[in-house]
Amino acid sequence: MTVALTGALVVLADPAQLPEGPGRAATVKVCSVCHQVERATAVRLTREGWQNVLADMVQRGAKASDDELRQVLDYLSAHFLGEAARPLNINRAVQIDLEMVAGLSRKEAAALLAHLKKSGPCKSLESLKQVQGVDYKKIEERKDFLVCQPLLMPKAKGQP
Repeated sequence: MTVALTGALVVLADPAQLPEGPGRAATVKVCSVCHQVERATAVRLTREGWQNVLADMVQRGAKASDDELRQVLDYLSAHFLGEAARPLNINRAVQIDLEMVAGLSRKEAAALLAHLKKSGPCKSLESLKQVQGVDYKKIEERKDFLVCQPLLMPKAKGQP
């Protein structure tokens, strides 16, 4: 399942890989309509962060009852809880974000930004292993707070 995170998408894992628990069925039902169920298992958000994700999903057209949304929120908060209100999308990050959230040095952050400018958006954190001048171990250590999600194109003027 892919979950929209304020301009980013998070793909959730195969439903078989999701932990058992109350709200699991609702999570699969609500989220898998639009997405595979994989990368949210790699993202850890605060309860408020998950609330924001769900609100964004509904705004983008997700269909679910209030009870189903409560079950999904409870499930994600119980099984994928973290300290971040939302993950940092590497493709939208500025240098200071890469330094503060990803833990990169100034030189590493500059190298990563140069790589993205030259090569285009990253498709996965794993792909960042190839970036020269960046210690991938730092990214790996903070993977719960980082995502590589596509950049959403802004709507053209006059489009709904």
